[in-house]
Amino acid sequence: MFSSLLQQPTKATLSRVAFLLFIPLTLSACFDDGKHYALITNQLADNVSVIDIRLGKVIKQIAVGDSPAGITISKDKRQAFVSNPDGQTVSVIDLSTLAEIRQIPVGAGPVGIITDQQGKHLYVADWFDNHIQVIDPETGTLLNTIPVGKSPAGMVLDEQQQRLYVANRDDNAVAFIDLKTQQVVRSVSSGKAPFGLALTPDGKRLYSVNVQSSNVTVIDTETADVVTTIPVGEWPYCAVVSPDGNKLYVTNQDESTVSVIDVASNKVLNTIDVEDTPEGIDISADGKLIYVANWGNGTVSVIDAHTEQSINTIDTAKGSRAFGDFITEID
Repeated sequence: MFSSLLQQPTKATLSRVAFLLFIPLTLSACFDDGKHYALITNQLADNVSVIDIRLGKVIKQIAVGDSPAGITISKDKRQAFVSNPDGQTVSVIDLSTLAEIRQIPVGAGPVGIITDQQGKHLYVADWFDNHIQVIDPETGTLLNTIPVGKSPAGMVLDEQQQRLYVANRDDNAVAFIDLKTQQVVRSVSSGKAPFGLALTPDGKRLYSVNVQSSNVTVIDTETADVVTTIPVGEWPYCAVVSPDGNKLYVTNQDESTVSVIDVASNKVLNTIDVEDTPEGIDISADGKLIYVANWGNGTVSVIDAHTEQSINTIDTAKGSRAFGDFITEID
């Protein structure tokens, strides 16, 4: 039911309803003695693939709720939270045991999901009910409901400014939420069908990935003005900013590519080939590796950020999506 509504692998799918195996031996030199994971939601397999980044392979499949889509990891790196649209729940994963420990009932259409630094609030975007649920992640208690625009999806949090940004797909707009009042204080027009969001480390630039207009809207968060619009590949979906704030990486579903954008000039510098229908994207904390979840063939592409080339392809499961923040390090 709901999973078919949210799946956007091709233009045809969306119109009906409204991402060489090579494991370089040098990778281990990039990491300390901690455990480094990429957690990939597989919406058509009802599970999460746990990739050991140092080994370059899946080490476990974790059964979760129905049609998992969104994912976020607690800042203390103890738990991961997964939105299950068809199950109308959020799965809680214990990262020490790599197992689901419980499910939290939520609204009709949970999609985007994100947590705050202190671990006191879990924000869940409800696609059908057009609001953000604020949940206590420890107890599962619903703390508040914040009305937003139509079909909220991607979210990004700026705790220094006490703001939550939400992409409202069917309003062609991005909402600014004041976390102190827990109300929408501004709505900024974007391109057509905004879905993924990304924010620079200094919080000054917000990027809205607009699926149907195949571009990225650059927003000044201080003035709420649109700075420019950057054309990218066909049917873009998600984005991530490098830790140094210099580059923006955008997945393009219909071209099976990733656009590399220079943040200073707002220009596309390069286009990287990946696998079939790339969706979720995240980057390691050191900025060296980019992981891209490929919906079309159930894989993850690993990109060397320095050479901007794909260096590994990892089999995951059907419908790999990984919508959110999915790379973490466990001490």
